[in-house]
Amino acid sequence: MKVLLIDDEPDILEFQKSFLLRRKHEVITAFNTIDAIDAIKKHTPDIVFCDVRIDSDHAGLEILKQAKEFNSKIEFYLVTGLLEKDLEEQGLGLGAREVLTKPITNETIEKIILGFIKE
Repeated sequence: MKVLLIDDEPDILEFQKSFLLRRKHEVITAFNTIDAIDAIKKHTPDIVFCDVRIDSDHAGLEILKQAKEFNSKIEFYLVTGLLEKDLEEQGLGLGAREVLTKPITNETIEKIILGFIKE
């Protein structure tokens, strides 16, 4: 399973990446919007976990929009520290599978990935 993690907090990315690598997933990380969009086009991930507020308040929504334009089959999860109803509606409207509220455990990420694999 090819997983793309997008967050502007390097410690969180490294922790999640290490966990998923130990479980034999291929993991790509991105720290900003430009790197995230490049990674989506270059690596064509199966599943994406993207912080909503990576560079600006709603940059994650733009990443989601471009990801779905590039490949509508990408399984995309938005991650936010503060869930707002409007943000959730926008994300789901753009094609996010779900909007997750931080903190998210590695086990939760793994459970989502395993559920996707079974589909």
